[in-house]
Amino acid sequence: MHLKVIISVFFFTSSIAVSAQNKRVIPQKKEIGETKALAQINSLYEVKDFIKHAKTSMPVVVIDRDPDSTWNYYRVDVGISNFDMMRTSYHFFVAPKTFRVYIWDEMDNSGNVPIHLISLQQWRRWRHNSRFNSFHTIKNNRLIVLDKDGRGIYKP
Repeated sequence: MHLKVIISVFFFTSSIAVSAQNKRVIPQKKEIGETKALAQINSLYEVKDFIKHAKTSMPVVVIDRDPDSTWNYYRVDVGISNFDMMRTSYHFFVAPKTFRVYIWDEMDNSGNVPIHLISLQQWRRWRHNSRFNSFHTIKNNRLIVLDKDGRGIYKP
């Protein structure tokens, strides 16, 4: 009697294991979006260059946040991860429908919005300008440096 039960259990579990191996895993919509967002960021020449030059410091590109009802972007961080700590160099945001890339302009000190996003093209245009690394705002595609009170002090 015990032998029949053991044999039955063995064949039952074996059949489950075989059928599980034959099932095709279909990626969910969320996983496809994450994969596309990571691919967009990994294809940027700035990211390729960063990874190449930070090779010994264990560079990483990670999804930090998925789109939700309050923030409709994938947040992708690029940085180094040695010494059990992530140090982010770039904060990219990817729109889930268009997969357009935006960058967090951390020095934009205008208004009440905590995170100001600029397009990849704007970032490429302004990032090597020393005024971009001061508190500023961008209006009508012009970079305006701000004083400590948020007033424009330099308009090109």
